Amino acid sequence: MTQKKKKARISNFFANAFYHSKFKDKLFVIKASGDLIEDDKALDSLMRNIKKLSFMGIKILFVYGGGKAVDKALEERGIAVQKQGGRRITDLPTLNVIKEVIGGRLSLRVYEAMANNGLEGFTFNAVPYEWMDVERRPKKDVDYGYVGDVKKVYSRPIGRMFRSSNFIAMPCLAATNDGQTLNINADTIATELAIGAGANKLVFLSNIDGVQIDGKTAFLITAEEIPGLIEKGVVTEGMKVKMENCLRALEGGVRRIHLINGLRENALEKEIFEAVGPGTMLMLDEERESYLNEIEIQKAIGGN
Repeated sequence: MTQKKKKARISNFFANAFYHSKFKDKLFVIKASGDLIEDDKALDSLMRNIKKLSFMGIKILFVYGGGKAVDKALEERGIAVQKQGGRRITDLPTLNVIKEVIGGRLSLRVYEAMANNGLEGFTFNAVPYEWMDVERRPKKDVDYGYVGDVKKVYSRPIGRMFRSSNFIAMPCLAATNDGQTLNINADTIATELAIGAGANKLVFLSNIDGVQIDGKTAFLITAEEIPGLIEKGVVTEGMKVKMENCLRALEGGVRRIHLINGLRENALEKEIFEAVGPGTMLMLDEERESYLNEIEIQKAIGGN
């Protein structure tokens, strides 16, 4: 073995030990857009990355949406796509399509990708009803139809299920106490579950490279900067909703949020295990200095 290979192996050993001690038994909530679920290569890469994390003892709660797939199905059936401020208005015909596309076809794609990669865990076609208290959104300025709001998250049943597995997957559907299935923005579900279950990280995977500011991907954004980005119109529509959820998550106790392009090969692994990942990191302003110190430590033990 060459000296170079020996050095690389030692660096990898210490890097793996560092990440294992840092993240073992921690909970990561990962939300993926429908683009990734429909892309065979991206979904396969994501499942491989998640399998590696679960082997390290990290607990993964995986939430996914399917906005474009739903839009396409609605258009094919002559049903109008209705949105307000980046959020979907869900009448009964739209809800039935969402249940069929996200709770059915996309849910099975996740199941098949798990099997193909030998990823052990649970997959559901809706959030387990005992996990959250969900109510239909009240009619105010806009009638969103069959859209739900998360009133409370119950950490105990979530913890019980994670004692049996390190991986649980579900789409952005949930039911009220009387059994009415509702559509809920997938970013919102991921955010509320991350806060309620005490997640260490919240990861948003989409088809873009994080938050774009002046044509470049922002490396780091603090919670204190988010309101200004919204007010100035730097982030709009769907990204505005995502930033609002990020701010709520950070204020609710989630330490780190990652926004990355999940269509890139091994995107999740690179974001978690490299000193400076390819996406945008969000945190409280008070965490900035400690994060920059972490980067130097990771570089010193062999991180990129």
